[in-house]
Amino acid sequence: MNMNRCVMGLLCLGLTLMLGCADGKRGKNPLRNNDSTTVEAVPDSLETPPVKDLSEDVAINRTARFYAGIECDSSSLTKEQLGMWRSYSKKIGELIKISSSTLRKADTLMARDMTDLRDSCDFVFYPFSGPDFLYPITLFPDADYYFLAGLEPTGTIDTTMNAEANYFRKYTSSLNVYLQCSFFRTLSMHNDFDSEEIDGILPVISMLMAHSDCKIISSRFLDISEDGTLVDTVGGKKPFLAEIKFFQPRSPHHEQTLYYMSANLHDRSYKESFSAFLDNTLPNHHVVTYLKAASYLMHKPYFSKVRDAILAHSMAVLEDDSGIPYRYLKDWNVSLYGTYMKPLKLFGKYVYQTDLMERYETDSVRSLKFRIGYNNPSNWLCARKINK
Repeated sequence: MNMNRCVMGLLCLGLTLMLGCADGKRGKNPLRNNDSTTVEAVPDSLETPPVKDLSEDVAINRTARFYAGIECDSSSLTKEQLGMWRSYSKKIGELIKISSSTLRKADTLMARDMTDLRDSCDFVFYPFSGPDFLYPITLFPDADYYFLAGLEPTGTIDTTMNAEANYFRKYTSSLNVYLQCSFFRTLSMHNDFDSEEIDGILPVISMLMAHSDCKIISSRFLDISEDGTLVDTVGGKKPFLAEIKFFQPRSPHHEQTLYYMSANLHDRSYKESFSAFLDNTLPNHHVVTYLKAASYLMHKPYFSKVRDAILAHSMAVLEDDSGIPYRYLKDWNVSLYGTYMKPLKLFGKYVYQTDLMERYETDSVRSLKFRIGYNNPSNWLCARKINK
């Protein structure tokens, strides 16, 4: 009997140590606040309790699908309103078909050449994005976090469906170029996303989520403390950082998070709190930075802070030539796609990269069978960081 008690005691001690070691391996992650797990003893049972499916916010998603032109409650509309909505739905549907063709080609290329990035990336960093949600969710569908940033205000996710002609016109005009050419025009976004009909980026992101078959769980506004921690907003401060929790029905247990930050990333406006957030957060993740139609801003010396943060914390950069200049990526493992040509005159002659053109002329360049960014034919560059 004494021997049996000793054996049982040793077994219990060993199990306790094993559990303690396993728990000690969990890393700290500023964005992941739900990593801790309470294990309760289940007597006379070894069955794992079922994992509950995530729940959507019905009102938010109903509104998103309404503005996406996917579905509406016809009984709540007048005959005239229903006619306008159906006309709007047809126009948006035609534009989505054009965009979907490009997205399918991009998805095929990613599956062929960049599965390593898709499989390992859990954080997509996308500065100068505007409300472009379709491309990051298509290129990296299983990431845990998507961080978008632009000058445009956050706006609000409204659950009020306005079946008025001016709303339908505004959504159609603001999405027309994007859905046909893959990018938003910087000069027109101020008028498109700061109006009575569309008060910022979130209404557009929510409707694009509907087109991506994503279900919104919740949305809220956040702030960044001086030490780089995400905190709830207080007082009447104008919101600049929004968080949307969502999931995809194909993976109903995987909660994903999108952040949109309204901010000027010019060096003079670059907030120390945002810098601290990136320094604290990105090293805990496998980060891919995505850049498209970025106005060649990081070619300028006064956008060095965001450029340096990307180079320091990204395992890979996927971009067109308007992103980070090739000279900063020469020590990375670079793959080239498509055709490099002189940038549009709008952006000036100084953003033309002779070293990138030389690389295109001498290297093996892979085909790019879709438009991405300003020029058509387009170019794509995938740079993987070389660990030294």
